[in-house]
Amino acid sequence: MMKRLLFAVVLALCPATLSAQYWTDYVLEKGFDQRDYFLRPHRIVSLHLKNIDPGLLGVMPDPLSEMSFQPATLASLPGSRLYLDLKGKANEPKEFKYAVYPLYDYANNYFLPPYYAQPVERKLEPLLSAVYYGDVAAKYLPGLKFALSYELIHHEGKFYEPVPYWYYRGYDAFGAKNEASADFPDIDPTVRQDGLDEKSETAHFYDAILSYKLTKFLSGGVKLSHVQTDIGGDYLRLNNYNDPFNRDYESRYLNGKNKTASIRQNEISAGVVLALSDRRQIGVFAGKIDGDHTQSAADQDSSYYRYGLETGDDYFGRWRYSHINQSEWLHDGQTRYAGVHGELPMQSDIAFRFRLEVEKSDIDLSNGDTVADTSYSQYRYRYYENDSLYNSIDGSRFDEVRIGSGNENVTRKTVAAGVVVPFQKRSEITVGIFAQTSKSEVLMYEEAQVRRASHQLTPTPWRPVESQIGVEDKTLRLDKSTSITRLALPIALNFHLGHGWSVSFGAIKQYDKIEADEIVDVWFRTDSTTVINSNGTIIDRAKERVDRYISVPVRRSETSTAYHLGVSFQPVQRVRIDVGMGAKPTELKQWQLAVALGL
Repeated sequence: MMKRLLFAVVLALCPATLSAQYWTDYVLEKGFDQRDYFLRPHRIVSLHLKNIDPGLLGVMPDPLSEMSFQPATLASLPGSRLYLDLKGKANEPKEFKYAVYPLYDYANNYFLPPYYAQPVERKLEPLLSAVYYGDVAAKYLPGLKFALSYELIHHEGKFYEPVPYWYYRGYDAFGAKNEASADFPDIDPTVRQDGLDEKSETAHFYDAILSYKLTKFLSGGVKLSHVQTDIGGDYLRLNNYNDPFNRDYESRYLNGKNKTASIRQNEISAGVVLALSDRRQIGVFAGKIDGDHTQSAADQDSSYYRYGLETGDDYFGRWRYSHINQSEWLHDGQTRYAGVHGELPMQSDIAFRFRLEVEKSDIDLSNGDTVADTSYSQYRYRYYENDSLYNSIDGSRFDEVRIGSGNENVTRKTVAAGVVVPFQKRSEITVGIFAQTSKSEVLMYEEAQVRRASHQLTPTPWRPVESQIGVEDKTLRLDKSTSITRLALPIALNFHLGHGWSVSFGAIKQYDKIEADEIVDVWFRTDSTTVINSNGTIIDRAKERVDRYISVPVRRSETSTAYHLGVSFQPVQRVRIDVGMGAKPTELKQWQLAVALGL
């Protein structure tokens, strides 16, 4: 409560004289850039499993990965081990799988909200994963084991890259997929610039696990996790077109942007495993995550343009423009999750393994912004029809103050199951099925007060002295529903070649589907325009009304097949090297390397 109170105070203290390219019915909440791991369980998946499909977690045997969701399994791991996963080129930003840019229908006319060049936001993967586990005190506390793990995300790049809105493997305004966007390059702005253009993002993921073998058949464990993310970026462009050979001309331009964001979240989970035999066990686990995700953005834009001499010339012009925008977002909430997993023997040493899990997230949403645009122009010219010299001076101003609040509810359900068929020595094949559904419901209200004013201060043959003042007092409501479904059929083959070598091969057939519906309602309590001129004052007050913008429903699906190849080499008992190659072994930049050391 205190955090939200302080957030409201910060918004109130923002200068009231604060977006260019402003769309009057834009919903501020849609400008929030949320990381996909926010309020999600943190799990380190080993390269051996990740190179096939993370959906096989709990199905394909991989004790190192299983303890990330079921801490009780740590008690069954012998000795001590250090695991390092070097992610290769995974530090490069990845495209988001889905990007929804809805088309709106209003008053029987289609239109698109304005999309302008914007800061590039893409998914980042960890640079490094490290896991160490061992005995707390093997002699005095047998069966009590601990594990520590760490992951690092870090990236530095440009803050501002003008790219088309379909950049993230998206779809155009008519629903057609833009294939060329899949490999769209990072491009530099094609304008003259001087100043800052940088952005950095660093995220730390810490885990600590403690597990104890209570009896021969029963083990328990607890896991604590912490995530800390900091994002910062600055962009500054300065242009000065003053021509030293033409004293009648000068122009100056300043464009500055700043963005900061942070994530702080803590997770606690626990689980127990009942092992009736080596290939017969069942376990349950549950956890809770608390965290907040803040974001702040500032935008300043000013320009000055002049030509001619202020004294003596028939033609003289001066224009000034200023734009200031300060926006704040706060998402804080909680996720609760629980699941069950197990292994049941079948005939001929075949094992049936499964994992079922449900997540529920409740997130409070808050935002606010202050915006101001001001302009001033002076234009002197001679009207030759009557040989009169006119001096036109006018100005305008736009102000907005907005504060919003709402909620987002997310439910995810996961089912993973499969059979593990051993053959030959230390070789096995896993055939599985993975299904996950995610349903998100957002309901957001934003209170906005908008004021527009323009003043013609001097008369001209075409425009009299006149002032116009527009006032809006309104509430915007965003009602958004998004559903994502993934169904995968992975097949994983792990074949032991002998002399410490083994090769793994994976084939995944998957089906992805996204459905999104979005409605923006704008309730105008006040919408008036006042015109003041020599004829008097005219006030035009529109009736109280609700304008509804309904997006064309998004219904997209696709089917794909992927292949993965990996190689493991174990020269001695204590050392194993894993290499993930992707579908094309010749593309070295896609290789990933992991090392497991027995200590």
